[in-house]
Amino acid sequence: MENSIDSSPVRGLPQMVIESINKCDVDIRRELFSSILLSGGTASMQQLKERLEKDLMEESPQAARVKVLASGNATERRFSVWIGGSILASLGSFQQMWFSKGEYEEHGASYIQRKCP
Repeated sequence: MENSIDSSPVRGLPQMVIESINKCDVDIRRELFSSILLSGGTASMQQLKERLEKDLMEESPQAARVKVLASGNATERRFSVWIGGSILASLGSFQQMWFSKGEYEEHGASYIQRKCP
């Protein structure tokens, strides 16, 4: 399937998950394959967990043990992203990484890499 906007191939969720994991350090990839967490409103789609797990098992390296996790509670699954974000934002170590719009406009995108190595 081709994307009509820029003619690049359209990737499905399993391909995006595998691509993301493959961009991580080799030493943690097995652990990442075994702890994929679905969250947010879209994760409430019927059979998404089962279908994603099946597709990942077919497309991932054979050595990988694929495990997709999702809360059984639809409300918790829907709001877990916001809850996690609020916990992260309250951590002192994360607050040190914040920068203002003015700082970004002054230094540009490379400022992100300098401030959050």
